[in-house]
Amino acid sequence: MKGAFYKLPIDFNAIIQKRELEKTSIEHSIAQQIILLATTTFGECKFDETFGSRIWEIDLDLLMNENTLKENISKTMKQSLLLHENRINVNELQIELSETKYWVDNVSRTKKRVDIIITATIKSTNRGFDFRGYFFVGPLSYK
Repeated sequence: MKGAFYKLPIDFNAIIQKRELEKTSIEHSIAQQIILLATTTFGECKFDETFGSRIWEIDLDLLMNENTLKENISKTMKQSLLLHENRINVNELQIELSETKYWVDNVSRTKKRVDIIITATIKSTNRGFDFRGYFFVGPLSYK
């Protein structure tokens, strides 16, 4: 149905039982799509091999410096948004990298945190849209 946005994950039991699916706002739907694009690698979605981003390929390159990493993540996200999220016009996309330390079995470990910050305009309403999401990448490192 045009104009209806559904909350993820989809409740397939509701579909089988012919109940109505839980709906959400356009802002939340766009945020869900951004997260899916960032956390899906190319080829993972069998019906559209262009869906996703190169973030997980970039993640494995341990020799890449921080500026190059930020630039590559920004580039792949901009391309993915242009191709797969046509409900917004992206005004600014910013990537921030940081490290988070935590302890497991008295061993200090570090994970790289990637923050994606997007300022955009929703095309259908001409309203501003701000997104800030993060996830962790990189192999565990020991100290």
